[in-house]
Amino acid sequence: MMRKILPWLITLVGCFLVTGALAAVKYQQITAAIAFGASFPETYEVVSARQVGSMTHTPVRRLGGTIRRPEFVEISSEVGGRIVSLPFSAGAVVEKGDAVLKLFSADLVAQQEALRADRNLVITQLGRSRTLKEQALIAQGDIDVQEARLSALNAQIKAIDAQLTRLTIRAPFTGRMGIYTHVVGDMLDSGEVVAAFTGLGDERWIDFKVPQGLAKISVGDEASLYDLNGTFLGSATVIVVSDSIDASTRTFDVRASANGIDLKHGELVQVEVASGSAMAVYELPPSSVRWDTDGTYIFQLIDAEPGAQRPYRAKIQRIDLVDETAETALFTAALDETGLFATTGSFKLKEGVLAQLGDRTN
Repeated sequence: MMRKILPWLITLVGCFLVTGALAAVKYQQITAAIAFGASFPETYEVVSARQVGSMTHTPVRRLGGTIRRPEFVEISSEVGGRIVSLPFSAGAVVEKGDAVLKLFSADLVAQQEALRADRNLVITQLGRSRTLKEQALIAQGDIDVQEARLSALNAQIKAIDAQLTRLTIRAPFTGRMGIYTHVVGDMLDSGEVVAAFTGLGDERWIDFKVPQGLAKISVGDEASLYDLNGTFLGSATVIVVSDSIDASTRTFDVRASANGIDLKHGELVQVEVASGSAMAVYELPPSSVRWDTDGTYIFQLIDAEPGAQRPYRAKIQRIDLVDETAETALFTAALDETGLFATTGSFKLKEGVLAQLGDRTN
């Protein structure tokens, strides 16, 4: 029995010995690899850093606005007709009351002259009749008929005056004639616009709509104006705030006034208005701010442990981003204002990685 078991025991012991020897060799290899890897220096990143700045910030929103001139009209006629006079060229300055457009009116003038001749005749006849009435040579009824005739003629003359007034368009204020393509002899339809007519004043109105709940705006508030490229144009003062809200858009109308801003009627601008109360915030360059699924954060460079190969380690500092432009990022956070925070190159950092300053800005 022992003779049968003994070979198996010898084989089993041999297998254990071989396995142990192989395990020992592999352990030595792994240990050597770990030691070899540990002999390399820990990786690090080179970044720029600075301390945070502090400031008071008022939250703002930019809305679309339209420039209006207080003195602006479109020259058109209430009635149609043939143009007989366009005395001012495009771009000319026209004084208040000057005629800028005349339509054909010779037929009405002729009718009015005929009516005036009839009126003069009736006035002469009425004078004679009153003299005869004093001599009891004419009845009062004849005088009444003549007076009624005179009243009718006066009314017809005034009616033609009204028609003639609509055929001549006069400047309502001193301003500049806009560009037009009509020429003398053209037929003008009723209500057809000939040209724009703008005043010469420096004041501009800026009309814009504010969504309900976005901001509380009052007369006298200041608003900043920017063009569509974001260039600052100047400031405007709110002069009118609508008392009603548009039920379809849930917005209310606001009008601001500005002087010395050379903008065209109808031009689009951006209007920046305050949308909240002032608050204390920190400031860093936008390159400092990073994002992940938990929100926004920055990297603080804290002193590395003694013996570390570089002076700093990166530590994530969570922030609440308030506003960001091309030049600066504003945020609130509970942080050490005297600490250093990564700016340029912050995208290379991770939690706990060693860091070396390549540049430090104040």
